[in-house]
Amino acid sequence: MRQYLIRRAISSSIVFVTSVVMVFLSIRILPGDPVLARLGAATEVTPEALKALREEAGLDRPLLAQLFSWISNALRGDLGVSYFSQFSVSDLVAQHIPVTLELTFFIVLLACIFSIILAPLSILKPGGGIDRIIGYFTSIGLSIPGFIVGIVLTLIFALRLQWLPSIGYVPFSESPGENLQLMILPSVTGALTATPYLVKYLRASMLEIKQSSYIRTAEGKGLSNSHIMFRHILPNSLVPTLTMLGLIVGYTLSGVIVIEYMFGLPGIGSLAIESAFKRDYAIIQAVALTIIGLFI
Repeated sequence: MRQYLIRRAISSSIVFVTSVVMVFLSIRILPGDPVLARLGAATEVTPEALKALREEAGLDRPLLAQLFSWISNALRGDLGVSYFSQFSVSDLVAQHIPVTLELTFFIVLLACIFSIILAPLSILKPGGGIDRIIGYFTSIGLSIPGFIVGIVLTLIFALRLQWLPSIGYVPFSESPGENLQLMILPSVTGALTATPYLVKYLRASMLEIKQSSYIRTAEGKGLSNSHIMFRHILPNSLVPTLTMLGLIVGYTLSGVIVIEYMFGLPGIGSLAIESAFKRDYAIIQAVALTIIGLFI
């Protein structure tokens, strides 16, 4: 067990460092930098002033020097300061991450509920009408991007029926009812994107267990189908499904970036997108560091 944990720790560290370095380098390959984004269309800035601003921001140093400087500061808990707001990046991430974690929790919860309902229905009669319908649903869900699902849900439930608000956020501590109401559309959007993966994996696991000898023994004893399903097949199928659920949680953390921005939720996803427009390197790096760390 100890050797396994050591191997996992080493491999996770390699993945973490490699991912962080790739993010650091990739955002600097893109054209532009924070200085140019802040100046905008200003034409009166001289090359000397531009050079001085880049030196002040530390952008004139070689990339490797910037990388090692940032990593050494990050190891001490210093993620830098936003170039635009001059606020501590650590404080900004800490302020925004509760929204992302709340949204991720609701998405995973709904995806689990949908999967536990749909997967048993699909194996009641494999190849039957219900199984084919659920198969069509999972295929469509796997092929349609999440933002398309969000647009459709907004058009139907927010604009046409006007049952739910389409944008905004209220902390749960201030108004639980309004918070949950504002979380419905983004949570369902993410859940409908994640559910097909869980349904396909859980269905395959349940079909495999359904062919097991102890299931045939239970059927021979005359146990009801519902008893066999919910006391034997489903519980044993959930154990291997936890592997896929862990990946779903990781993908959801990174996938909520677009959902947050669509529905106006002030999570780290919205923070990252706004910072990307401004080329605010410190915030983008901190958000990537947080998501990669949580994923691993």
